[in-house]
Amino acid sequence: MDPHLLPSLVIVLLISCFVAIIAEKLNWPYTIALVITGLIVAFTHLTPDLLISHDVIFHIILPPLLFHGGMHMDLEQLKKNWKSVSLLAVFGVIVSTFLIGYALHYIWSIDLLSALLFGALITPTDPISVLGILKRVGAPRRLRMILEGESIFNDGTGVVIFSLILSLLNGHSEFHIGLAFLEFLKVAGGGTLIGLIIGFLGYASFKRLDDRLHEVALTVVMAFGTPLLAEYFDFSGIIAVVVAGMIIGNYGIHYAMTERTRETLESFWVVIDFIINALLFFVIGLELQVFQETGIDFQWTAIIGGIVVLLISRAIVVYPMIALRNRLNEHDYIPAGWMHVLFWGGLKGSISIALVVGLPYDFQYRGLFLTAAFAIVLFTLVVQGLSMKPLLNVLNLSGKSEH
Repeated sequence: MDPHLLPSLVIVLLISCFVAIIAEKLNWPYTIALVITGLIVAFTHLTPDLLISHDVIFHIILPPLLFHGGMHMDLEQLKKNWKSVSLLAVFGVIVSTFLIGYALHYIWSIDLLSALLFGALITPTDPISVLGILKRVGAPRRLRMILEGESIFNDGTGVVIFSLILSLLNGHSEFHIGLAFLEFLKVAGGGTLIGLIIGFLGYASFKRLDDRLHEVALTVVMAFGTPLLAEYFDFSGIIAVVVAGMIIGNYGIHYAMTERTRETLESFWVVIDFIINALLFFVIGLELQVFQETGIDFQWTAIIGGIVVLLISRAIVVYPMIALRNRLNEHDYIPAGWMHVLFWGGLKGSISIALVVGLPYDFQYRGLFLTAAFAIVLFTLVVQGLSMKPLLNVLNLSGKSEH
């Protein structure tokens, strides 16, 4: 074990606690404060190097984040809004990946497959921060549900597409659009099945348990074990763990746990979520520090181009798809003001950070992707995140949480 690893982790968590306290005083979401602090760390060398491997990202970092996200997904609301969510989270991710990839292929002058890889890793939304703002100002519950549903499911879609493209880049398979689509259906469908099985087995176990420590421990086993089981059968571990989390959040918590157990479980997973997000944002800062030392710096022209392309692709995905959905469902109309919030609320965060940090160290564009991804996350969280409340006020969407 690296003798510097434990002190580095302690320093990171200590700084994160102070950052969270300051963020609460400023009434900022802590993720915004963390990403700014990560940027400061990169340029001031406040902590030693702390690098995380691809396996750690996919087997240690992502599972608990996605399991906790799945636990908070309301299935009843999801059923009512599944058309909007699926359009944005599945077709939207696919379209956005290709739009961003083809544009950056020319703007960055890199090969198309690598550009598509960046499109896949930067497309998933992570609206933890904006959802907090939406809830505080009383935005319509259904609007919050669409954003949350999109973020949970486009994580799975984005990671599957990212993994397929990375496999092609590594020469493990040849590209054929028909075979790629079938592979996507296989890994996504299989992951869903594994998640359902594990979720309901967990639910049945909770009904027979009456010890909050054992029940919380079982959710930890499910969070880490579900993706391992899915990947054993070559299915998507990411989708599996999201589905398992949804089953526990909608059935296990409400019908098989006491109030005391529910409170313990939620407190435990909030802490885990905070620690993982803190590590992710600090690690990206520390990796930027390493690239600085090796002569790789921020390529501002490329980064600005990436941000512009990202916003254009988001607009192309949101407005036409929701307009089409409105045309096909005239009795279930989504207002134009909501479309603006869906467009501007497509924040990037932990999933994009985790994917880019987990890129192989010998990947030729790792430095560019790392700096570009961090800059884009910083822009979306700070600029878009902090301007969300004024946007809601302008659109007269505050104080309508029951609509």
